[in-house]
Amino acid sequence: MIFNGFSGMAGMRPLYQRPERAIIRIQAAGQTKWLWAGRPLLPAIGVHMEAERSIERVLTTQVKLRHLLMFKTVAECGALSRAAETLHMSQPAVSKTIHELETLLGERLLDRTAKGVVPTVFGSHVLRYAHSLHAELKRAADELTALRQGSAGKLAIGSYMVALPTLLPRALSLFFAGGDATRVSVVDGSKERLLSGLQAGEIDIVVGRMSEQDGHGQIRQIPLYFEPIVLVAGRQNPLAGKAAPTPADLAAQEWVMPHASSVARTPIHLFFAREGLDLPARIVETLSFPLIRALLLQRDIVAALPWQIVQADIEQGVLAKLPVDIGYPALPVGIITHAHNNLSAAALRMVDSLKQAAGELYHRPPAA
Repeated sequence: MIFNGFSGMAGMRPLYQRPERAIIRIQAAGQTKWLWAGRPLLPAIGVHMEAERSIERVLTTQVKLRHLLMFKTVAECGALSRAAETLHMSQPAVSKTIHELETLLGERLLDRTAKGVVPTVFGSHVLRYAHSLHAELKRAADELTALRQGSAGKLAIGSYMVALPTLLPRALSLFFAGGDATRVSVVDGSKERLLSGLQAGEIDIVVGRMSEQDGHGQIRQIPLYFEPIVLVAGRQNPLAGKAAPTPADLAAQEWVMPHASSVARTPIHLFFAREGLDLPARIVETLSFPLIRALLLQRDIVAALPWQIVQADIEQGVLAKLPVDIGYPALPVGIITHAHNNLSAAALRMVDSLKQAAGELYHRPPAA
């Protein structure tokens, strides 16, 4: 806690009830001194604290919404002229607003290049907060509009493949069972696409495989369960009738795998490396389950897939679970949200529905 005081401490007003543990700034004879519990602090510490207070004061009392949203538009357009066209403003007016923001923050936010403008390191951080602010405003507008129209708003859910067959349908059933009238949009795709949408505020929550990284503190993860991975093939595949397929049998097969850059592919590579075998000669790289399923049914091909994805097909005899353990770890499945954005009431209800669905549905595959 910081006190402001002057020479002789006259007129100093306590800001909280334990002044003996307060940090005090004393201004006298044009100089500033900092005290804590009556002892002087190093000047550098005081300067740092003053800088933090200064930025907070500027952001809360001087920086306006138009400053941040205009800076966001300029950074996204990469040029003042294109931003001016997008905003239907003159270029001098846009330039003036950006200059005002840089002056208020005391930092250069954009580097001018021959091709346009790019955010500086400081500007990149400001841009991240501008994106979050814009996403919050858009979310607020959607909710308020829905309330005005008498509806319950809308909810955007990003889902990885692992959650689509069973977990998400059950969660949606629970969600709507309570009479919720929220309009739900489900987006599926790659991890990069979904997390990018989450960061931009276009997606409210993501459900599926939990991220190995925390996105530099930008995401929050709620674990639900661990999903086993099984090796599968079509019933027509010779390996489907084999009691104990060998590593060499697997190496001789065609495979469907995630893209080479995906961490989900690493355990497969490690399996063949441990067995001293080269990777299969023919590999199809895709995350599309309709394509994977079609290939499994039409060709002698193998895939490592989450159990819930293939459970129904295995129980119906369409696909076969191969009795081979390649050491593939179970996938941590959970809910991913933006760390700094508040969830809407509908999103919070969906989180509860996902938790309930996970508790009902989680199970391991039967022994081979």
